[in-house]
Amino acid sequence: MGVGFLSASAQILSPEQAHEDLLYLKHKLDLLHPGLGHYTPKSRVEQLFDSLYNHVNAPIDYLGFFHHVSPLINALKDGHTNLNHRKNYLDKSTRYVPFYVREANGRYYISHNMSADTSLRRGTELVTLNGRTLPELHLLLMNADRSGSDGDNLTGRRQWSLIQFADYYASWFGSTDSVAVQYRLPADTLLRQTTLACPTAATFRAVFQKRYRIEVDRRPNLSVRMVDTLTRTAVLRVSTFMGPKKYDPFQIAFKKKLKKAFEQIQEQRVENLVLDVQNNGGGVVLNSARLLQYWMPKPFRIMEHEQMKVAARRELVNRWNPLSAIQFSLLYKRDGYGGFSERATRRLYRPRKRLAFKGNLYFLMNGGSFSATTSVLSKTLDAGMGTYVGEACGGAYWGDFAGHFKTVTLPNSRMQVRIPLKKLSHAVSPDQANGFNVEPDFTVGRTYTDVLSGQDYMLSYTLGLIRQGIAVRKPVTTRPLQALR
Repeated sequence: MGVGFLSASAQILSPEQAHEDLLYLKHKLDLLHPGLGHYTPKSRVEQLFDSLYNHVNAPIDYLGFFHHVSPLINALKDGHTNLNHRKNYLDKSTRYVPFYVREANGRYYISHNMSADTSLRRGTELVTLNGRTLPELHLLLMNADRSGSDGDNLTGRRQWSLIQFADYYASWFGSTDSVAVQYRLPADTLLRQTTLACPTAATFRAVFQKRYRIEVDRRPNLSVRMVDTLTRTAVLRVSTFMGPKKYDPFQIAFKKKLKKAFEQIQEQRVENLVLDVQNNGGGVVLNSARLLQYWMPKPFRIMEHEQMKVAARRELVNRWNPLSAIQFSLLYKRDGYGGFSERATRRLYRPRKRLAFKGNLYFLMNGGSFSATTSVLSKTLDAGMGTYVGEACGGAYWGDFAGHFKTVTLPNSRMQVRIPLKKLSHAVSPDQANGFNVEPDFTVGRTYTDVLSGQDYMLSYTLGLIRQGIAVRKPVTTRPLQALR
């Protein structure tokens, strides 16, 4: 077992070592993952595993083995199960593709250029990168990693692989000193080509801060801004459901900040509230429930069921801490199916009264809206509330596999796999679903003009709806908003 401390890219695994890693991973998935068979039949996963196992019959390098393992993780179709490189594979010396890339109408453009060649300005079309067309490359990367995307949904995979294009590229192809690109400058049909040096992450960030400092998004989480006084419209940006403090087990800081935001919403007499949850990958479910309390019309539950396999208990109970066993018994009970279920699943969250928002709700969402964000979207849709703008979120309407996680390290390659331990089923009615994910009422995509301007095209579209008085689902109860004036 083990191959010493060779650099990851130079590491060579023998067939026996690769087999040992695959068997170890399969064992841990069988033992811990609560969703095996949910999206892909277990028989199909078994066949795939056998094929992957049998096809390693010669020494294989580290990156080749990473590519080899990836289909097994992807077959689960679970956005919370992630294959990650060994520690320090991507480090301070790693070099990245020097662009932020955005897609519009099937073509790919530079939105921000961190290379030394400043002639490749915003709106430059990228045609090929190291000999691969951008549509081909994007498809490869979005199929290589299903993080943030449940089931057969494409929006999450498409969104994250584009937003984090440089990271995905480095993860799949490794560090690269330079890239050969074919491109067309804005308003020019001439196909040009050049080779560009690739920066480290530190240089990438430094150049971005220098060239695009006025574009740096400095909006804090849970920030409120009035965007249209005539229609009394405000935007509440919810970028994460993680609290601002590193150690805050009861998430008090998030709770206080959320309350302050809705005090501001009430003081400004907001009648149309736009919740911007674009690229909000989730966080603490308790915080998603706290947000819902400000508009849900009656007491509600977030989850119908929270279940885990019996082996998950060993991951949550620390034998060196006797209190952990007591705590586990207080939180979980045997479910009668060979596992455990959460005792507090049926907890009711009561709506806020004094700061309750009773106006129109609009949600800006995309494939990066995932996990706890999907919980908010699903519960609001289930309540018959909200107007949804953008694209389908990354998570499933029914729920997901999350809650607690175990990161396992494969014994020889040292690759890491994050495995969720709980199956979380939303307390929602299937009849209220508008698709596998929460689907938009109004699908809005980026145009080339949006690439050039960098504007928030979803917000612009939503403001147009509000000015026309369009709300797909009106508030459950109404109030004389004019009395607040």
